[in-house]
Amino acid sequence: MRAYGALNPIDQIPQPPDTVQTMLLAASTPQNMDWGSTVAQLVRFTAISTGGVLMGANVNLRSSGAISPTSGTTITTDTTGNSIPILGARTLQIPPGSTGWSAAAVSSGYIIAEQWRK
Repeated sequence: MRAYGALNPIDQIPQPPDTVQTMLLAASTPQNMDWGSTVAQLVRFTAISTGGVLMGANVNLRSSGAISPTSGTTITTDTTGNSIPILGARTLQIPPGSTGWSAAAVSSGYIIAEQWRK
């Protein structure tokens, strides 16, 4: 098992991700992607504008139902799960049974998903 957290001082050494996915987002248009052949347990999302600066976006860890952010920090809940705000970068645990994820942003940019598995 790979070390993720603060179990011991040596466990905090950064590990390179097992998989990296990059998605190009069009303004206010949700995009979706599968996790890949082996589903990871942790993912760090980074949202970057086409100009190269951090930006806000929403991700949905269960389905293609991501909703473009309107207020910036609100988690939006609907029948397809939660649209979680990513304000620059955020690390999340992938829920069991998830086969894919989606993202949406108000402006064009990129979402980078770095994934770690056990």
